[in-house]
Amino acid sequence: MVRDPHLLPSQDQDSPSPKPDSFNLSQEVIIELVEHYINKLHDRPHSLFHLPTLRKRVRDREVNKALVLAICSLGSRFSADPEVYNLGGQLTAESKRLALDDFENISLESIQTCILIANICAADAKPSSEALFFRIATSMAQIVQLTTFKPGDSVVDCETRKRIWWSLFVADRWYSAGISLPRQISDRDRPTDLPMDETTFHTLAIDQKVLDTPYKPGLWAYMIPLAELFGPIQDLSRQIVQNELDEINVDRATHDLSCQLDAWEEMLPPDMKLTEENLELHKSRNTGGTFVALHFGFHHYSTLLHFHYLDAKQASHKERIYAERCKHHASRYSALLKFAREHEGFEAVYLTVAHMAVVSSSVLVHTLLFGDEDQISTARNSLNANFEALIELERYWPALKSMVQNTPLSIYPNSFERRLRFREDQASRGIPKHVPYICESTHPHAQSVDDSIFDRVCSAC
Repeated sequence: MVRDPHLLPSQDQDSPSPKPDSFNLSQEVIIELVEHYINKLHDRPHSLFHLPTLRKRVRDREVNKALVLAICSLGSRFSADPEVYNLGGQLTAESKRLALDDFENISLESIQTCILIANICAADAKPSSEALFFRIATSMAQIVQLTTFKPGDSVVDCETRKRIWWSLFVADRWYSAGISLPRQISDRDRPTDLPMDETTFHTLAIDQKVLDTPYKPGLWAYMIPLAELFGPIQDLSRQIVQNELDEINVDRATHDLSCQLDAWEEMLPPDMKLTEENLELHKSRNTGGTFVALHFGFHHYSTLLHFHYLDAKQASHKERIYAERCKHHASRYSALLKFAREHEGFEAVYLTVAHMAVVSSSVLVHTLLFGDEDQISTARNSLNANFEALIELERYWPALKSMVQNTPLSIYPNSFERRLRFREDQASRGIPKHVPYICESTHPHAQSVDDSIFDRVCSAC
């Protein structure tokens, strides 16, 4: 196969007709579902499109059929029309069929399609299919040298391809951990520049050749260094669970990663820091959802890193500090999620929000069990907020229901039949028995853990 770094639109390569008439979707419905996708998901778990280009090509019926069906499938989850909402499965099946029928036709749109199908597979609790489609997308990107640009390529085309690559980079850290696969992209693989400012990008003219303003890194440019730390954090958690490190090396690795997280937060420019003023600023820029997604990641990764210090037995001063950091970030995640749900312009309804809420809730349950009296009320309120968020997210992602039933959120008085269960390994090393639970809970399809402490938790509520 010729390794052509320039990606031609797939409709120029004898691809299926882009008109999605298989389900009698009117153009009005298609546009509505595309807008749902843009408003709820785009630039959060992935950043795949230049919005003016996408909207124009959808209006002109120029988008590859498999791709538009994948977008519509995701968008249908947010439709208020029951008939449209229920079309999601059919739209997904047809998108998969068309994508696989055209498997050898590698294009920018085929990569985008595979990424979206992978996201749908994750939402449908199909981790093997999720990994397969992500790996297909990554292999396609490598085959066509996605981040190699030619003279004359438009700034929109180059930036779109950069964003697709970095979306694959971030996804690689999430799905690979869920089913214990080696990462496909190395932690320090930076073959291209980091993404530009989102507002600048989405206001570029479709055929603009040169950036006419100084380059400014965008929100996604700060997500990438953060995601680079997620892989080592996951690796450390797995090594702890598998008894591969002694206490000294665990402390050393934790200290190093903790310092890197602190450095990341400190190096954020003033308009990227999590403040009330910046929340309003990004809302006015239509980047509120992406802004909170950035800080969701920071608090989630920080919670994961420090989780194994929650055990209060024989804790040193440093270990107590790390335990408090874990509690702090879990609480901050919950508070930010609550804010996003209560204020327009900060939509946070993508699937990984639920996975991060489960981890946050695990720490809050630990506070209910072992925290000081003055911490219990706050922890309970935060748990309630997380629970409400997960119930809302179940409507969009029905497969979450089974995960919620096996999380710490099962402790509520109206759900006594549900139980909270933890493993009881690692106790001999002084490592909290909750660590395996956290490792498993970072992915939607991980198995639940054992050994109920239901009575103790309920007595705290």
